[in-house]
Parts: sequence; C-alpha cells; structure tokens
Amino acid sequence: QISGGTHNGMAPPFEFLQRSYGRALAQMGVTLDLQLQRCGFYPAGGGEIVARIDPCAQLAPLHLLQRGERQDGFAESVIAGVPGRVALRELEVLGLGMGWDQARLHVRGLPDEQGPGNVVLVTLAHEHVTEVFCSFGEKSLRSEVVARKALDLVRDYLKAGAAVGEYLADQLLLPMALAGSGSFTVGRV
Repeated sequence: QISGGTHNGMAPPFEFLQRSYGRALAQMGVTLDLQLQRCGFYPAGGGEIVARIDPCAQLAPLHLLQRGERQDGFAESVIAGVPGRVALRELEVLGLGMGWDQARLHVRGLPDEQGPGNVVLVTLAHEHVTEVFCSFGEKSLRSEVVARKALDLVRDYLKAGAAVGEYLADQLLLPMALAGSGSFTVGRV
C-alpha cells in the first residue's frame, strides 16, 4: 500500500503505471495488480495505491521494436474540485485533434476533497505496447492549452514511429537490465 502523490507533473501518473508500465512488466512475466484507491493531486497528495505483486523467479527479456496495430484509444479528463466545464473543453480539443467521437472521450469526476486537481490522459493501446500521455491543469492555464500539450505528445509519438515513448523507455531500462536482455525503439531518448 503506497500513499502520497499519484498525479503530479514530475512523475508518471497512476494510469501510466497501470496501463503502460504494468503491461510491459506483465509481458516480462510479472504478475501484478495495481488499484487506485484515491487520487492524490500535487501539492495536497493524499492519494493511495494498492499494489499486489507476486514473486517472479526471472524476468523474461522484452523486445518492443514495433507497436503493432492500434487496438484502442481514448481520452480522459480527471477533475477534482475543478468545474466540469474544464473537462468538457479539454475533451473537445482532444476529440477534434484525434478525430474521436464522444464514445472515446471520458470525464472522470472525483470528489472535491481529492483536489483541487486536473489531468488529461490519452491512452493508445497497440498490439505490443500501450502508451499513456498526460498533461496537468494548472491555475491560470486555459483548458485548451492543457489539452493541446497532451495532443502534442501523442502526435510526436505517432510521428516518430517508435514502439515506446520516452517515459516508458526510461522505466523499461531497469527491468530489462535485471532480465539480462531486452530492446526497444524510441523516438527520443
């Protein structure tokens, strides 16, 4: 059980750990279950994650050289103690930028006491890898700017053609070293 900040601009948010890093670790033979009990936005914190990780005798090498076909993609705006219109404006920008309809755009409204906080998340699940891109709302930063930051990250990733993004690449180095082998393509180190 881990408590503290789950969503801040200087670390991967919970959804990245669960969907992206967690998937890669599972491909290496790790059995894990990550559950978000409560969000903890910077600077207040107060978040809680429960992680169940079974022992693994040996990590298997992982080779992520291509993404494969896209299997899913969606955007979320997570808000706590922030007006709902913020999320709607962010998702409108992401929907237009990605060509997604309302079915792929989700508002996750949290209790006010878990904030104030706002994060935009774009998840792209491909055949071999899942990437999660995020941008955090800040006081006096327009919703459209927050959404465009996330959209720019997504577009850079898609344009690069690499299997993993720069942040997942950072996270994969240690488990690949422990596995004794592994490889990936990345657009920017």
